[in-house]
Amino acid sequence: MQARQIAAILALALAPGAARTDEPIKPLSTAVIKATAGTCLKGKTCHRDRAGAWVPKTKVAILAVSVAEDVDVDAYFDVEVSTKPEMYQCNDVDATGCIFRIKYSGPGLFSYGATSGNTYIGSNITSTNLSFPPGYAIIVPAGTPVYVHLDVINESLIDLKVDQDAWIYYTPLP
Repeated sequence: MQARQIAAILALALAPGAARTDEPIKPLSTAVIKATAGTCLKGKTCHRDRAGAWVPKTKVAILAVSVAEDVDVDAYFDVEVSTKPEMYQCNDVDATGCIFRIKYSGPGLFSYGATSGNTYIGSNITSTNLSFPPGYAIIVPAGTPVYVHLDVINESLIDLKVDQDAWIYYTPLP
C-alpha cells in the first residue's frame, strides 16, 4: 500500500464523526433492488409502481442508499425507495417507510431539427447516495417489502429500456 493511500485511510478514520480505529468493525449487508419500467417509448411518460422489490428476512436498519444515475439521453427520472405500495404516497402526514427519493435528468440530445436518430452531447454517469448520521437508521420489520418506484419522462428521440438499481446498505437487527 502506498504512503498516500495509508494517509488517506488514516485521515478518514480520524475525521470527526468517524469510527475510532480501536473500535471493532461491524458487519454491513447490501441488498440490490433491480427495478425496471420496461421499454419507454420516445416522447412518453412511463410510470411503474413496485418496479423492483426487496423483502428483508429479518428486521433491518437501513443505514444508506445509493441510486446510480446512468442516463445518457434526454430522460427525466423520479426514483422513490419506500415500503409504500405505490409511488407518491410519502407526505407530511404519513412518511413512515419513506427511505429515499431522487429526481434527475439526462443531459439531452442535440436534435438539429432531426426527427430520428440521436446525437449525444455527453453523459450523466454519477450516483446519488444518502447515508444517515451515525446512530440513525430507518428500521424495516422482517417481511416488509422495500420497493423502488419509477416515473420516467422520455423526451429523447429514441425508445429506451429503463432499468434502475438501488443499493440498500443495512445491518440486521435482533
